[in-house]
Amino acid sequence: MYRRSLKEYISEYKFALWELTKRELKRKYARSYMGILWSIFYPLLRMILVVIMFSFVFSKGIDRYPAYYFAGFLLYECFSAATTTSVTCLKDNKDFLFKTKLPRELLVLSRVLTAFVNTLLGFIPFILVLIVYKARLTINVVYVPGILLMFLLFTIGVSYVLSIIYTVFPDIRNIHNNVLFILRFFVALFYTLSWMTPGIQNFIVHNPLYGFIRLTRDCMIYGLEPDLFFVKEILIWSIAMYLIGKLIFKSCVNGVMERL
Repeated sequence: MYRRSLKEYISEYKFALWELTKRELKRKYARSYMGILWSIFYPLLRMILVVIMFSFVFSKGIDRYPAYYFAGFLLYECFSAATTTSVTCLKDNKDFLFKTKLPRELLVLSRVLTAFVNTLLGFIPFILVLIVYKARLTINVVYVPGILLMFLLFTIGVSYVLSIIYTVFPDIRNIHNNVLFILRFFVALFYTLSWMTPGIQNFIVHNPLYGFIRLTRDCMIYGLEPDLFFVKEILIWSIAMYLIGKLIFKSCVNGVMERL
């Protein structure tokens, strides 16, 4: 049987996907006076707070520490927000699912894209920080869209799996929240990898989320070419996680609909 690619799938349902994403964005900021501006300034405020409170401890040996932290924070928060909101997306929209013939995965994609749009808005102040701290902006910045695309695929795959598991095992929501809390300390968010013991370094290096963060920092802050080791790591993780997530979702979604 012919299986459509993600590009073909999004092209066919782009209007419905965009409407669902807009609905999520409106819901997110329905009671916020600042609205979408908060998505732009919140990461900046977090960066300023961390720099003021902890830079004297963590910034030693880290060039352009504010930008270093900012890049990691943006990607970590995107992954956290996307997967957290995707966990309950099927149960949250069960009435909608039974009333429409739209593919169920659109709900997962809309939650991930909502988080991704917020992250792209966060790149606006991030670019200003890069300018202020005189980042080495070189031609290598052209690799960033590809890195973010791989990051998006990986996040979609994880979100597919979590949305299915939650319908049969609601405790996954609490487990996921705790895993995210622990993960924050294993992606070199506010410290450099060299501070860790060899064993912990090896664990972090093979953490796909660290790979995305590392490559984004290298290309956008330090003007370096992407490290081939991390490029291969994120390619394997992204493609594998997306395909596994899609397979699990497609195989199980009709069955779990009966549990909603």
